[in-house]
Amino acid sequence: MSRVIGALYRLLYDGILCRLPEPTAVALGQTALRLLPWDRLSVFRLDDRRLAVTLGGVRLPNPLILAAMYYDPRILRRAMGLGFGAVTTKSITVDPRPGHPAPNLARVRTAAGPGLVNCNGFQNPGLERFRATLARLPHRVPLIVSVAGESVSDYVTLVTALGPAADLVEFNISSPNTRLVYEWSKKPRELVALLRAVRAATNKPLIVKLSPDFADANEFEIIPAALEAGIRIVNYGNTRSVEDRRLSQGSGGLSGPEIFPVTLENLRRTRARFGRELEIIATGGVDSPEKARRLLREGATAVGYFTGFITRGPILAREILESLRADR
Repeated sequence: MSRVIGALYRLLYDGILCRLPEPTAVALGQTALRLLPWDRLSVFRLDDRRLAVTLGGVRLPNPLILAAMYYDPRILRRAMGLGFGAVTTKSITVDPRPGHPAPNLARVRTAAGPGLVNCNGFQNPGLERFRATLARLPHRVPLIVSVAGESVSDYVTLVTALGPAADLVEFNISSPNTRLVYEWSKKPRELVALLRAVRAATNKPLIVKLSPDFADANEFEIIPAALEAGIRIVNYGNTRSVEDRRLSQGSGGLSGPEIFPVTLENLRRTRARFGRELEIIATGGVDSPEKARRLLREGATAVGYFTGFITRGPILAREILESLRADR
């Protein structure tokens, strides 16, 4: 059944959705997620205790994580019923941000398959408004709250305020769409102070979201600093910075299957260097069961994706879980 639904969705995406203007397609997709009760349909889920994993001491019913993109509580509520082991919020900042002006999203199609490039710029409602919505959000699966700041005090404020409503907290130091956040990965010495301050601000498990653009700094400076600060989880990684003149900023973050080889290589290198003292969420380019299985075989603790959710549909999680169950 899941294969049939997946095939039908891909026909819909290739035949209609990918031909719509990007803003129209985004609005249509988000409206459908808000209003239609997809999460009540058991076809999207697969419950099997053998698929459960532990991340930062938190039990996930399976190793699939919806990567950061949504902050609307209605969408987050739906997403928690679509087969994922955990759901990540969009990165939240202290003050509301309108994001970069349109066009801030463009499609890409390569030999590897369909992807996206965006310069969203952290559009979000800000700390106070988002905190109020989180209080009413039930956690059907663990919730990872993502935060982003331009100073140590920003991160401490965000983690202190939002940590109580999260099961885990991810702090984003790697978005290529917001310069002062992206710069954290270029100044690892200052990052040490941030890591220690954030670790002291909450007892919730912390995740450092790394950029694939700084492999050497990640391996030799940022991850060792995180471990020294008592942070044992990294999300490797984020989108890859690329130039794209279709976007209002002239550049953005590339996601989709084209970046999967980099995700795989970063995972292998990081697992080999740090062993099992580090938990790794491998994110980037997953759009098939085979890719998810490969990352898990290579040592990923969990696998994150978002673009595959758009291009392959919400049934992709079920397809991956069926494939993982067949391995058990």
